[in-house]
Amino acid sequence: MKKKRLIVIIIVLILAIAIGILTTIKQTENKQDLKTIKVNEVTRSVFYAPQYVAINNGYFKENGIDIELTTGQGAETPLPC
Repeated sequence: MKKKRLIVIIIVLILAIAIGILTTIKQTENKQDLKTIKVNEVTRSVFYAPQYVAINNGYFKENGIDIELTTGQGAETPLPC
């Protein structure tokens, strides 16, 4: 009876380790398939808050998108006189 329990425990542990390894391999494959998108925003604003939250919480990366966010320098340049 003890041998059967030991065999069942060993099988369960082997399956758990195999599932863990396969999950890790799957996650590393997903990270390699990220598509990079460069986003240039005009200014930092509260109106972009949902975008900031999505970037910081990794929602884009979960969907295979890597965001490179930059803030542009204003377009208000003085005209030469």
